[in-house]
Amino acid sequence: MKTGIMTRMVVLMVIITVLIIISGLFAHQLLRHHSGQLERNIEAVQNDIGAEKWDSAAEVLDRIKNDWESIKKTWSVLIDHEEIDSIDVTITRLEALLDAKDSASALSEAAALRRLVTHIPEREKLSLENLF
Repeated sequence: MKTGIMTRMVVLMVIITVLIIISGLFAHQLLRHHSGQLERNIEAVQNDIGAEKWDSAAEVLDRIKNDWESIKKTWSVLIDHEEIDSIDVTITRLEALLDAKDSASALSEAAALRRLVTHIPEREKLSLENLF
């Protein structure tokens, strides 16, 4: 009788562990996808700033803001809210710098935004280092 209960407990623990690993892998894949999407648009903003195409850069930044509003809802469940706030603040600063047409500062802020967005999947990936 006891071996049956122990077997069920072990099987249940294995199933729960597998579900946790699968959900972690799914979450990481989602973060990577969203990060890549944002990174491509940030790169386009950087290229437009470098070419002094301010209207085009502003249009791409509007796309980033719209994408970010939907992505933020998903990410808020998966990552630290300080990271989300940092991205929000950086987008706002970049928008102001584009309006001021300040190339050097806008490029710097775009690079900071790119780094914020791209480091999140690496920081949140399922690894022994992140578990312990």
